[in-house]
Amino acid sequence: MTSNHDGFLNIGPAAFVTKMRKGILWGGVVMILLGIAAIAAPLLSSLVVELMVGWLLTVSGALAVIGAFSLRGTGVFAWNIGAGLVTLMGGLLMLSYPLEGLVALTVLVAVILLITGIVQAIFALWVRPALGWAWAAFSALISIALGIYIFVALPEASAVVLGLMVGIDFVSTGTAMVLIARSAAVVQRNIRGA
Repeated sequence: MTSNHDGFLNIGPAAFVTKMRKGILWGGVVMILLGIAAIAAPLLSSLVVELMVGWLLTVSGALAVIGAFSLRGTGVFAWNIGAGLVTLMGGLLMLSYPLEGLVALTVLVAVILLITGIVQAIFALWVRPALGWAWAAFSALISIALGIYIFVALPEASAVVLGLMVGIDFVSTGTAMVLIARSAAVVQRNIRGA
């Protein structure tokens, strides 16, 4: 039996973008607006991120505890219930103490920036004879500097860091979506004109 629906699985990326151009454009505009709002109110957006992570940990921890009971009588039961309880408790603590949870997430972001910066620096030195190695080194320095700055500015930085990062990411993603949609429109006009 064949289907005559026009599914997106059977078309290439260029055709997909062309078909979804308006949706991509408006999705990008919404992302930009949300990003600007997050940047304008970084404490609020930081708290939203913290609460979302808190709920995610709470729900996934509760599901892990429930799922662990299907493993009763096995050697992994205790490990699974323990991991589920730790996740559940972490989520509940983040929901109960959102400002402290915000500090914890900000410390995690600082650690990630430091680690990625160190790895980028090692990579830059490894490829140093290659053209463009300095950009990798520059990126490494920025990541390390941001990580150090966040640690120095704690706990005050925790109020705004996550919100600003989410805002910047949303504006960047939204801008990319708008540019992709505009490129698809140019391609469509060129195809019609040809």
